Amino acid sequence: MKVVFVGHLKRLFGKESIVLEELVEDIRTLIKYLNYLKLDENVIVDRSNTLILVNGVEISALNGLDTKVNEGDVITLIPVTHGG
Repeated sequence: MKVVFVGHLKRLFGKESIVLEELVEDIRTLIKYLNYLKLDENVIVDRSNTLILVNGVEISALNGLDTKVNEGDVITLIPVTHGG
């Protein structure tokens, strides 16, 4: 599966995308794994600050964090930024 990073997440992971050889069952497991890989331990990637798409569909339209992922899937992470 391929994970694509948008915006500042590219810096957080040090690249635009990664291909995971590791098996992850669902988005919840993927997010835990990605938080282990990130370059800045002070930043947490989670659903509250990131839009998560599986093959172009936001996970809220699927099964949320329990959305199953498969080998050929493309998961896109888009940071949610707030201005003031």
